[in-house]
Amino acid sequence: MPVNADLTQSPEEINDAIRAFLAERRGRMLNGEERRAYERLRAEWLAAVRDGQWLNER
Repeated sequence: MPVNADLTQSPEEINDAIRAFLAERRGRMLNGEERRAYERLRAEWLAAVRDGQWLNER
């Protein structure tokens, strides 16, 4: 699953991507590359939450 560098996604959209990413790997440990991808997704989510622009969409 490619990590989207577009930070215009809402935290909910990024959270959905994180859940899908982890669901595809359920039952096993993440390898190094997967762990880095997961960390990038988490960073995207955190940036979206901190940005606060998503609050204006509600």
